[in-house]
Formats: sequence, structure tokens, C-alpha cells
Amino acid sequence: MKMKKVLSLLLVAAMSFSLVACGNNEDEGKKDSNATSENPTENTEETAPVELTEDADQYYNTYMASDPTSLDVSLRSDSYSSTIISNVMEGLIRLEEIDGRYVVSAGDAQTWEANEAGTVWTFHLGDNKWSDGEAVTADQYVYSLQRSANPETGCPNSFFLETLKNYSAISKGEMEISELGVKALDGKTLEITLEKPHPAFLEMCNGSIYYPQRQDIIEANGDQYGSEADKTIYNGPYVLESWTHNSKLVLKKNPNYWNAENVKMETVNISILADTATVENSYKSGDLDMLGVSSQEAKMAFHADDSSKYEYSVNSSVTFNFYNTKDVLFKNAKIRKAFSLAIDHEDINEMCFGGLRVPVWGWVAPNISVGETNFREASGEILLNQYQELIESGKTAKDLLLEGMAEEGLGDDPSTLDVTLSLAGTNDWFKTYGEYLQEVYSTELGVTLKIDFSDWGIFSSNLQSGDYQMGYMSWGAYYNDPYDVLSVFNSEYDQVGTGWVNEEFNTLIKEAGSEMDEQVRLEKFKQAEKLLFDEAVVCPLAAGTSHSFYKDYVYGYSTLSFSSNGYKDMYTKGRK
Repeated sequence: MKMKKVLSLLLVAAMSFSLVACGNNEDEGKKDSNATSENPTENTEETAPVELTEDADQYYNTYMASDPTSLDVSLRSDSYSSTIISNVMEGLIRLEEIDGRYVVSAGDAQTWEANEAGTVWTFHLGDNKWSDGEAVTADQYVYSLQRSANPETGCPNSFFLETLKNYSAISKGEMEISELGVKALDGKTLEITLEKPHPAFLEMCNGSIYYPQRQDIIEANGDQYGSEADKTIYNGPYVLESWTHNSKLVLKKNPNYWNAENVKMETVNISILADTATVENSYKSGDLDMLGVSSQEAKMAFHADDSSKYEYSVNSSVTFNFYNTKDVLFKNAKIRKAFSLAIDHEDINEMCFGGLRVPVWGWVAPNISVGETNFREASGEILLNQYQELIESGKTAKDLLLEGMAEEGLGDDPSTLDVTLSLAGTNDWFKTYGEYLQEVYSTELGVTLKIDFSDWGIFSSNLQSGDYQMGYMSWGAYYNDPYDVLSVFNSEYDQVGTGWVNEEFNTLIKEAGSEMDEQVRLEKFKQAEKLLFDEAVVCPLAAGTSHSFYKDYVYGYSTLSFSSNGYKDMYTKGRK
């Protein structure tokens, strides 16, 4: 890693953050026009701009790279499913983007309150209905939360319910599911009891795992529930009218939605398009109304299109390498740290991410805060600090590797090590990424790296069984709080699958999760993240970014990572 390059990147990143889009102004993202004519004979008389009205036919054409796996909120495990679920379902509250800021707004619950201790929350439901006309009730929320918490369901996101009273014991099979801290006081009143107060609980309720479910529909469809448009039921702004797998999904405005009068977009057509060239050509031809780019070349090309609006934002996801701390090699913290510090974050961003992401040196993404305090700014760049300390000590990453090998009795020749990187993909990008790390580890550590390519299902299964050495993934936060992303390393849940156990870390996370004093809470999170890097459990690489282009007739799209606006606030004006 080249220190001058890294430090200069920090300045660039800081400048980038100041340019993050934060609003839905109708003129936002348009190109500036030159006010002075180059032709002195040209008529420069000003004319009043034509005031456009909203289009009579409101539809939006967009795309996803892959088919959703399941619309069952208890079984959802991928971002594609989340995109659909968040538009066809409604939860207790909505975390909406209004004038560039997050605002907690009414959902199924029109009002709510907590007791003085912050441990008992009462939600008063409005008159929302399901797509078949049945009323949304408090009992349906009770059923949904109990179903997700039940270990027999196999909910991949059930640990997000750990704040609920008795969840921990229930998840271990030590207590009946009926003891979960949730009950219906009457048809329209839901009471949720927490194990301890949690300052981010209301924002957590924006997550899909807190959505209601219909027991009668789920039981009638069995394992097929959530797999087809007609085998799922909806209570959100849209219904899934049709689903042609691996081809197209069509959303239609839900007339039974409680706030239907404020949903302007009548139809959303979502094509499944994985090929970059196909996506770009579809946008150029007008078959798509938006486009996300992943290369500098595409970004510059579409910047030159005056019919497009460009939106840039840093999102809540972080790409990272991680280690199996139970592995015979990677059980040693010095060895793990060597593999982390051998990587030049600026270089990997340019070579593998097209220079479009933001290099990071901490686990918590740059846009996450504790109250009004940005966590990354308060905590600093931990990996960068470790590298500086390594330089000051006169050592290199290879020196750390050799020290770790000596401690484990593995000799002094790194080329003899058997090291395999597991990747959940077989396309050209994954091949490029694997080849890049092979070169880095050969040059910096003297290690010959092997690559194991597999699809997500096999990759995920190997993680759960501990059958891997090191891997690569991306992890995104569900809500704006460090607890969300740090708690995944609590050894009780171990969502990443590192096998790492640190009781001090577990205690800090649990204490921070219920700490109401923001400054104390911040300090506990900082200490916990430091432990994560002292033992080199993960190596974060870059924060995800969005480089999106919208046709100039599209308005009302959201730009903030955690907002739940979805398509419901979008509309078109001036489509030709």
C-alpha cells in the first residue's frame, strides 16, 4: 500500500461525500446551460419555460440483475426480493425521505408510543387492507413475528428480532414461541415488549421482518407461498400483477392501500437483465427509464446525454474479505492481519471496482451515524491506522505473516501455505477479482493463492458449515445504526460465518444496543469495532455507491440508503 496515495484518497473521498445527492428537487441532476450565445447574431430573447404537467399515463420501466428468490418476508435473503417486498408490503412505520432527510412516517400504524423506560411499545393500526380486501390486524403482526422468530422456520434474518423479549431463549429452543414479547391487545392495537430499551427500535420496525403476514394464505399455499404472484398477498402500495421468472415482474397500484390517493405511479415494469450491454442499450432506446452504471466509461458516456439526470450517493453496503477463524491457518490473528494489510485499498478500487466505489478502512459504512454523529468520522479509519503503525515499526505485512507462521509451527516459507479464496460467482468480474488477489498475495506475501468459484447456494452452505478459509462478500445495513452491522459478529449469531468468539465484543454490543446516552453508546461501538480489527476478523474494502441515470421526465425517486419510499412517490412529467 502506498501511503501518499491512500492519504490523497481520503481527501478525494471527503470531497465526494460533500457531493452526495440528498433530495428530490425536480431540477436536481440536470446539466447547467451556457447563458452566453457563441453566435452574436443568434436571437437571445428569453422565452418563458413551458410548464409541464404530470403525465396522464403513469408507468415506470426499470430492471433488476436477478430474479427474486422469495417474497415470503420470513424467508427473504436477497436484495432483489427486498426491492419487491418493500413495494408490495407495508410495515408498522415508514422511514421516508422528505427534503433530503429521514422522517419516520405512518405505515399500518397511524400512531404509537413507548413507556417511560422505552421497553414497551404500543402501535395503533389504521384501516389498511390486504389486496383481497381483508383488514390488516394486530394478530397478523403477532403471527408474523412469531413465525420469523421460530427456529423451525429457518428465517435467515431472525436475529434482527433479538431486541424482543425472550427471543434469545426462543431461538435456542429453550422457550415456547408464545412467550415472544409481542401481543395483540385488540384487533387494531399491537404491543411489543423489548428485552431492554433500544434507541434504534422504531427505525428497526421499517425492516421487512417486522411486516405482517396472513396465516391463512401462507398455510393454503405451503412451500409455494411467495414464489408466484398469485401465491402471495399484499398490503402495500403495489400488488405483483405478474411474475415471469427470470424475465419480468409487473407491479400495479394497490387500490386497497390506505394511502393509495398519494401513489402516483400506476404501473412499474421490472425487467430481469443481467447483461450490462443489454441494460445500456435498453436505456438508450427508451425501453428503460433508469440505469445504474458500473464503469467510468459508461458514467462519462451517459453524462453527455442531455436527456438524463445523474444521481450519485454512497450507500450502506461494504464489500469485504473475511476469514474462517477456526481454520488451521487463519486461526492466527497475525496471519489474518497480514492478509488484510497486504491490500492497497485505492488500487483495488481502481482495478476491481472501476474506481466508482469509496475505499473504506472500517467496518461501519460511511453513511451510518449514532444520533447526529457520523460514526466513521468519530471512529477514524482503523485499518489505515494499523498500516501506519506497521510502517512506523519498520515491518511489512509479510513480516506479520512470518511471525504468525512461526507461532503456528508452519515454517518460514509462505509459498508452502495452502490458501484458498472462496468466491460466490463465476462471471468475469469474480475471475478478475480472484486474479487480482492472486497477484497481490504473491507479490506482498509470497503466497500462492487458489480460487474456489461456486454459485451462491454452495458458497453460503460452505460458510455455514465452516468449510472455507477466506471469502469475499458484501454486507448492507438495514437501518441507520452501528448496532445493525456490528451485531452480526456477535458469536451468538455469527451471521458472516467467521467462527470468531470474543466475549468482550459480545458484551459491548449488547450494552451499546440498550444504551440511551448517545455519547456512551458511541464509545462502546468504537471499542467493539476496534476489537474486530485488533483480531483482524474482516478486511473491509469499499463502500457501495450508486451511479444512476434517470430520464429527465422521471421524478420523485429516493436517494437516501435507508428510505422506504420505493416507487410510491415517483411520477413522470413530460414523457414523449
